[in-house]
Amino acid sequence: MLWFPLVKDWIRPAQTGRELNRDQRRRLKTLKHHKYGDWILAIDRTEWKGRNLFMVSLVWGTHALPLYWDVLKTPGNSDLRIQKRLLKTVLPLLTSCPVLVLGDREFHRPKLAKWLDAKGVRFALRQKKDLHFQDPSTADYTVVKDLKIQPGMKRFYSGILANKGDGLGPFNLAIYWKRNYRQKGPKEPWYILTNLPDVTQAIELYQGRWGIEQLFKDGKSGGYNLEDTQVNERRFLALVLLVTMAYSLATLEGQWLRTRCIHQYPGRLQEHQDKTLRHSDFNLGLYGQRWRCAMELWADLAFQLMALKPHKHLYFQRGLHVLALMQKAI
Repeated sequence: MLWFPLVKDWIRPAQTGRELNRDQRRRLKTLKHHKYGDWILAIDRTEWKGRNLFMVSLVWGTHALPLYWDVLKTPGNSDLRIQKRLLKTVLPLLTSCPVLVLGDREFHRPKLAKWLDAKGVRFALRQKKDLHFQDPSTADYTVVKDLKIQPGMKRFYSGILANKGDGLGPFNLAIYWKRNYRQKGPKEPWYILTNLPDVTQAIELYQGRWGIEQLFKDGKSGGYNLEDTQVNERRFLALVLLVTMAYSLATLEGQWLRTRCIHQYPGRLQEHQDKTLRHSDFNLGLYGQRWRCAMELWADLAFQLMALKPHKHLYFQRGLHVLALMQKAI
């Protein structure tokens, strides 16, 4: 009742098909994958001080925004019934738009893949190494761990059947083992069950799943410290909702700063020769709020310090202009 109307307001311009203004186009460009144009949902589960929380999130840049969540009654992995129940609640929010669901090895069941495929949803679900699949060119089933895959290799199998005895499919199977760098690398390859058309697209899109890992980190030790709360289950769910709203607002503000190219003032730029940004949209939003509030609280002191350095007047004017833009956005 509180959260879904806000989510619908974000995505309504894309679903109604009406012409977008410049701000809406920028926002939707961030929401959707920059190359393939899907709404990317990442599903995962985490434990916060004994509470087993299942979450469906919307991948947003290097992070993910929570869409829907529930506390599981039992510890450990979720089952197919729970996974379908939460996805059924979220998928109606994203009608008339291509949707892609990403999941790690907890969501390895080909039955979940079959259910998503029947609903017209694209998926990339990482499988365990004991997956049995049948290649159309052979009659026998093969276990993926028996394939001779070495670091740096990619393979793609089209039209396979999964689960020996069930024959679920046809699906595609993308296999990738990242190359070692300085004698370091993953210990095993990715086995991704998907209905995407090629291995490159499957790998690129599956990498977006790490956004939900960053979301969990920000909710725990990275910012909100939910593990330190001493509340019952009902208040815990209310607290997660409050954190979701705060997290989303900070991310939206950071995106707003970046799209207007004023993020170098509330946050530091990337290092020289570094291709990745120092701050995410979420961190920029938080730092921008602190920067703005500090300037409001200590404006008199700030102007006194500026007066001591008249040769820096033009630089101070640029910063004050950015501050005015940020205050106007509020």
